[in-house]
Amino acid sequence: MPVPFNARAALRACAVLLALGLSGCSDGTGSAPGDIRGASGNGLTLTITGTPADVVPMGTTVQLGAEVRDGAGKLFNRKVTWSSRDTTRARVSEGGLVTALLPGEARIVATSGSLVDSATITVVVPVASVTVTPAAAYLYAGTTLQLTATLRDSTGAVLTGRKIAWTSLDAAQASVDGAGKVTALAAGTVQVRASVDGKSGDASLTVLARPVADWSQATDWGTYQGDARHSGYYPATLDPVVFAEAWTQTVAAGVVLNPPALGGGRVYVSTNAYFGRQLLSARDAGTGGEAWSRDFGPIHGVHPPAYDNGSVYVTTSGHGDSYLWGFDAAGGAQRFRSPYQNQWSRYLAPTVVGQTVYMAGGYYDGMYAFGTDGAQRWFYPTNQYDEWTPAVADGLVYAYTGSYSPKLSVADAATGATVYEIPDPDFTWNGWSMRIAPTLGEAGDLLATQGGRLVKFDLAGRRIEWQLRGTFTGNVVVADGTLYVFAQGQVEARRESDGALLWVWPLEDGQQPRTVIATRNLLLVSTAAHTYAVDLAARRAMWSYPAGGHIALGKDGILAIARPDGQVTAIHVR
Repeated sequence: MPVPFNARAALRACAVLLALGLSGCSDGTGSAPGDIRGASGNGLTLTITGTPADVVPMGTTVQLGAEVRDGAGKLFNRKVTWSSRDTTRARVSEGGLVTALLPGEARIVATSGSLVDSATITVVVPVASVTVTPAAAYLYAGTTLQLTATLRDSTGAVLTGRKIAWTSLDAAQASVDGAGKVTALAAGTVQVRASVDGKSGDASLTVLARPVADWSQATDWGTYQGDARHSGYYPATLDPVVFAEAWTQTVAAGVVLNPPALGGGRVYVSTNAYFGRQLLSARDAGTGGEAWSRDFGPIHGVHPPAYDNGSVYVTTSGHGDSYLWGFDAAGGAQRFRSPYQNQWSRYLAPTVVGQTVYMAGGYYDGMYAFGTDGAQRWFYPTNQYDEWTPAVADGLVYAYTGSYSPKLSVADAATGATVYEIPDPDFTWNGWSMRIAPTLGEAGDLLATQGGRLVKFDLAGRRIEWQLRGTFTGNVVVADGTLYVFAQGQVEARRESDGALLWVWPLEDGQQPRTVIATRNLLLVSTAAHTYAVDLAARRAMWSYPAGGHIALGKDGILAIARPDGQVTAIHVR
C-alpha cells in the first residue's frame, strides 16, 4: 500500500537525524522525544541487563548488557551505544563495561536508534576491613548470640549501609542468619564470618554442652557464706540458660543492705546503717512481697541475719541496744531477746548448729554460745576485733583474730573451754575489723585472708602449713579441693593442698567481689555493680546481671542480691 507523502517525509527526516546520531523524532510508535527508559520503536523495546542489585565499590567494574526485543519477546541484534551522565563518578566502555570512579550515583544510558534505557549505579568507598563483635564468645548449646560487623575504609572511617553476608564455617555446630544472629547447636569451636566486598572478619565461638540442673542436695542458705563452715559452697548444678529476674523490691531506699539469708520460702535481709534506719525484713521468695519486718529504731546497728529450722536470728549493737534476737521465720513473732556485751562493734551473722547459736560479741570482743531459746551458755574472750563470726564443725568452734596475740582459737562447742590455739606471728594490724569469717576446708584445714596474705592452718598439726603474700582479701571459698579467693582485680582458683595457682578470672567491671559462691559447675560472683555466673569448666562468665551486692542461694531456686541501694533482687535460677 503506498505510503502517504507526509508520512514518507517524516520517515526521511527521522532517518537523517538518526544517521547523525541525534534524537528528537518519533519512530511511529508514539514514544515521546526524550523518553529514556523502556522506549520502543517499531514495536521494539530496549532493556539494560546486569544492573547490580547492590552498591559498587570505587575502583571496580560492572559489565552491563542490553537487549532489544519485539512485543512477542523476539530478540533483535541491533547496535547499542553506551554513555554515562556523570563521567566523574562512573565511565562506560563501548561494550557496556562500567568503571566506578567516585562515590555517588551515576546514570548509565544505552541507546539504539530511538530506543533508550538507563540504569543507576551507586558507587561507594570500598571496604578495607571487617571486624566482628564479639570476636570470641562462649555459648551453651541451644542459645543464641547477636553478632555485629563493623566496616571500615582504608582511612579507618566506619562505613554503613552495606549488605553483609554471614556464614557459619561449621553449620553442624552453629548456624547464623542474614542479620548475624547465631544459634549454637553442638559442643565445639566454630568460626562465623561476615563478608563484604571480598573482605571478611571472623568471630570464634565456643559452644558448651548445656548443664543438666541438679537440685537434689540443695539446702537453705542459713548464715554468712551459707553454712557453719563458711565454705561458700552450694551443692547443686545450675543451668544459667534459665536464669531470669523474678522481682526487685525496695527494703530501705538508698540504704546499704547486709548479706541475706534464705530459708522457709523467705529472703531475710537487714539494713547496714550507722544510727540510721535499722530494719530486718522478711520477703516472700516467690513474689518479693514483705511477709513481715522489724524496725529497731535509730540504734547503732543491726547485723546480718541467720536462718535455721523456722527461726531467724539477728544481733543488734550499741551500748545499751546490744541483743541477740530470735524471731519466728513465718510470721515474725519475737521468740526472745537476749542481751550481750558490746562496745559499738558490728558482727557478721550468727552461726547456728543444732540447738545452739554461736556468735561474736563482748565488751572487749569474743564469742558467745546461746541456746535457740535465748539462754546464754558460755562466753569466750578473743582479741578485740569485730566484723567476724565463728566457724563450727565436729563439736569445735573456731575464732581467728589478731591484735596483741594474733591466733586461731579453737574452743569446745559445748562448754566454751579452750581446746588449742595456733599463733599467727605474721598477722598485720590493719584496723580493728576482720571483715571475714574463718573458712573450714575439706582437708582438716582452715583458710583465711589477712593483711594481703592467704593463710592455711593445719588443724591436725596445729600449725600454719603455708601462707602466700600478695593482695588477697575477702572470704575464702572452698569446693572440691579448690580455693577461690580475690586478689589483684581477679578471682583466683588455687589448689587447697599447697595454694598453687590453677587459673584466674579477671573481674569484668574491675570491682572487688562482695560474695563468691561455688556450685558444682558455676562460680557466682557479685560486686557492687554486677553479678556473674562463671562456668568452672570454660572459666568464662556465661551470665551476668547489672546489679550487685551480697548474694545468697536457696533451695527454692532463688539467687537473692542484697544491693547497696537498699533494694533486693531475686533471680530465678531453677
